Amino acid sequence: MNSNNRGIPFPIGMTIDDPCVRIARLRLHRKSQPARRLLVILSFALTAACGKSDKGNVYAPPPPPEVIVAHPQTRSVTRYLTYTGSIEASETVELQARVAGFLRAVNFKPGQRVKRNDLLFVIDQREYQANLDSAKALVDSAKATLDLAQTTLERAQQAFEQGGTSDLEVREKKAARDEAKASLDLANARVEQARLDLEYCEIRAPIEGRIGKNLVDVGNLVGRGESTLLAEIVQPTPAFVSIDVSEADVLQIRRERQRNGEATTTEPGQVAPGEWRPCELALAGETDFREKGRVDYVNPRMDTQTGTLLVRTRFENTDERLLPGLFARVRFPMSSSESLTVPEAALLSDQQGRFAMVVNDKDEIEARRVRIGTLDGTVRVVEEGLKPEDRVVILGVLKARPGAKVAPRMQEPAAAAH
Repeated sequence: MNSNNRGIPFPIGMTIDDPCVRIARLRLHRKSQPARRLLVILSFALTAACGKSDKGNVYAPPPPPEVIVAHPQTRSVTRYLTYTGSIEASETVELQARVAGFLRAVNFKPGQRVKRNDLLFVIDQREYQANLDSAKALVDSAKATLDLAQTTLERAQQAFEQGGTSDLEVREKKAARDEAKASLDLANARVEQARLDLEYCEIRAPIEGRIGKNLVDVGNLVGRGESTLLAEIVQPTPAFVSIDVSEADVLQIRRERQRNGEATTTEPGQVAPGEWRPCELALAGETDFREKGRVDYVNPRMDTQTGTLLVRTRFENTDERLLPGLFARVRFPMSSSESLTVPEAALLSDQQGRFAMVVNDKDEIEARRVRIGTLDGTVRVVEEGLKPEDRVVILGVLKARPGAKVAPRMQEPAAAAH
């Protein structure tokens, strides 16, 4: 607050020579003390009004947001049929105890690769070795009995020819010989069974592959009353993925085969005689289909309950990267064609489907409904809804609102190609 030499206050920033202050001073000299106070207040209001400039602050709206736009690109795109499935091992074998006994040895480390016929488990063999020796002794006894019965029969036949014995006695001797022969056969069978039981005490690898953890430790009784699972061998090379192809896709593929003349010259799953249809595989979280494979088997009939056809694909998996049980996506390359594409990130979705934000001639945003096709890397094929000259918002999509004005900036050609 400023004041002159007479104690008359006036607002800061104004001088005593200002017209508004002069009017207030004249009025203050003519009034009484209470009136002077009132006029002081009025003088402030008057000076505030007088202090206003004709060029006061005017509201200026913010500039429109900048967005990056690009034209849809025309490129050659391969159409794929993509399915999901689980990786399967080519062979899986469960090792079980076929005889009862105490486990004496485990001759492998869990997870190691084993070869066919490697000795893996050993069950106590002493009981089965004794059974084999006993069976062999029974064979020797049966042979001796058979020899005696054969000799007795021959003598009875000679005596019968000389009239020294009856036909009944010859028949009895012959029956004794046959019984002794049957006993020998039975003894030989027991020897074979005892030899098998002794061999079953050694559990060997029936296939080559990787063996899991031993499920029974040394010293435990196995095979008593029921077979005991000891371990599992998995052969991961090659790997297979079984998929269920929909009925619509099956019919589409069959029509293409007929147009190409393949239906009568190739087997199902082949693209040429002896050449199986190729396929590609990607694991969970991968965008690139790195693994290359082929169709291995096509079921000869559709599943009427699911309306699908079982197709098995094969991947060599020499590096054992495809672990049995992993989730996998398998795709089959079909036909290639020139298609209109935009970055997948430029397409939004709602309950009605997919749409893109397009900048019109007035630099205003339009929501354009589209029908999408194949995803090729980071770009998506747009079958309907866009034209090559459209300006599609590819960066700053969240700033774009239908009907709002924007400041579009065209993306650099090199970046757009990337």
